Amino acid sequence: MAVDFGKVAGRAVLSLGAVALGAAAGAAAERLVMRFSATPDRDTDLTEFYSLHGEPFEVFTSDGAVLAGEVDRLPGSRVTIIMPHGFALNRNSWYYQRLALRDRATLVFYDQRGHGESTYVADAQTRDHSIDQLGRDVYSVINQVAPQDTVILIGHSMGGMSILALVQQHPELFGTQVIGVGLISSAASAVGASTLGLPAPISRVVQGLVPGVASIVAKGGTALSHSRWSKTDLGLLLTRLYSFGSVAPVHAGEFVADMVSSTNFNILVDFLPNIYEHDKLSSLEPLQQVETLVIVGESDRLTPPALSEAIIECVPGAELVVLAESGHMVTIERHVEVNELLTGFVDRVIERHDQHEN
Repeated sequence: MAVDFGKVAGRAVLSLGAVALGAAAGAAAERLVMRFSATPDRDTDLTEFYSLHGEPFEVFTSDGAVLAGEVDRLPGSRVTIIMPHGFALNRNSWYYQRLALRDRATLVFYDQRGHGESTYVADAQTRDHSIDQLGRDVYSVINQVAPQDTVILIGHSMGGMSILALVQQHPELFGTQVIGVGLISSAASAVGASTLGLPAPISRVVQGLVPGVASIVAKGGTALSHSRWSKTDLGLLLTRLYSFGSVAPVHAGEFVADMVSSTNFNILVDFLPNIYEHDKLSSLEPLQQVETLVIVGESDRLTPPALSEAIIECVPGAELVVLAESGHMVTIERHVEVNELLTGFVDRVIERHDQHEN
């Protein structure tokens, strides 16, 4: 009997959404619904998030994917900061940090493979969307964009995981070429172990459903395009619920939803199992050779504080900052506080490096 994947996917996504919303904190969901019915507070127009541009570049990776990126050059800069972004986002997600850091160092932003303007390997049999491959991609970016530079790495979510894969693959870089690492809303161990902000029994059911539901949706093709449902009321509500820990401005949720909806869903499906299985806790020792800053939102439902605390336990001396009333997208929701932390971190790292060099 033929299966209508569009209908199956639709029921699966709606069921998953209902479980998530119904089991999440009622007060939080209520505040979000009320926020949607209120007059939007548009202190930043959505197009503004896409308005920053630098010198374009392309990086050719070890398996043939091409990464698109931009460099914001600071004349006379002694340090280059490379910033890989998170799952289902793109380099524009660093909008606020780009503004804050551009006068402190040369900045490098790129779209992770299959995200934004970057390509992926078309052959399904040979393409690699593992976290390990993302680590090799970071290495390619360093070697092709900043081969002689002193480097600080700052990653959000999957971008932080990419950096941790590099730590495992090239520990010799840390304390030599790489002098600082910032990990924001990230994890060194299996994200699949998190509760998604749900009661434990329900979380286990939902976590078990996620990869299968994603696969069904992908098979449905255009029958259920995530670019459509992600901008419906339900899609926007789920985006906000799992992005923010407060009643953030409407345009912030729209910006995240816009990035998610523009990402090829088949690519996301390919990445999901690898994110769930990601585990680099036993490989973090090289981070003790550099200053390390870990930032997480107190209400992060995707990579909760416990995952950041696990990193700190393996890296004595690393700094952990937990931001109150904040979710996964702290780089947007709490950009003022995050920027203060990052600018102070970068200034400290550069100053200590200069003292060591002199």
